[in-house]
Amino acid sequence: MPKRSRIGQAATLTLLDIEKIYQGFESERDKVIWSILCGTGERITATLSLNVKDVYRDSSKSKTWDEITFPSSIRKKRPDGTAETRQVPITRKLKSELENYTPPTHGLLFPSPNNPSVPISRQVYDKNFRRALKKAGLTRLGATLHSPRRTLATRLFEEGTPINIIQRITGHRSIAVLQRYIDVSDEQVKSALEML
Repeated sequence: MPKRSRIGQAATLTLLDIEKIYQGFESERDKVIWSILCGTGERITATLSLNVKDVYRDSSKSKTWDEITFPSSIRKKRPDGTAETRQVPITRKLKSELENYTPPTHGLLFPSPNNPSVPISRQVYDKNFRRALKKAGLTRLGATLHSPRRTLATRLFEEGTPINIIQRITGHRSIAVLQRYIDVSDEQVKSALEML
C-alpha cells in the first residue's frame, strides 16, 4: 500500500514519475540531489550531508570519481550504533548530471545558503520536493523522499538482478529488510502462478 497520512510504505515510482518530479524542481541543486537519490538509492540525510570530495575528484572542472562515497559518519546508524561506508558506482546518466553541475570548491556539496558549515536541511528539501510533486501532478501518489530508495531496489529486482547484488548496491545488511523494499505487483504474482 502506498504511504497515506504517514502510514504505509513510500510509493515506488515509474521512470516517467521520476522525470516529472525532476522537471518540477526549480533549482539545479535540487535536481542534482534528486538524481543522486534516484541513482544511488541512498537516504536523503546522507545525500544532503555529502562533501564535495565524496563525489568530485576535481571540483573546479566538475570531474567526478567513478563512484560516490557515503562515509559511515553520514549514514544511518544501525540499532547497534554502527554504520558502514558505502560506495556506489556513478552511472553514465548521473555522471553527466554531476559534471554539468557547478559544485562548491570544497566543504559540503549542498551547503545551507544561511550557514555554509551545515547542509541544507531535510525539511527545506522536503518542501521543495512537495512543490515538485505538485507541479508534476503526483501529490496523491504516496511518494516520499524514501521512494527513490524503494524504487531502485524494486527496479533492479524486476530487471532480474540477483538479491545479493541488490543488497550490495543498497547497503542493506539484512536480505529480510531489503525484501521489504521490493514491491511485488499483483501482475507479477499472477504471472508466477501462470508458469505452474
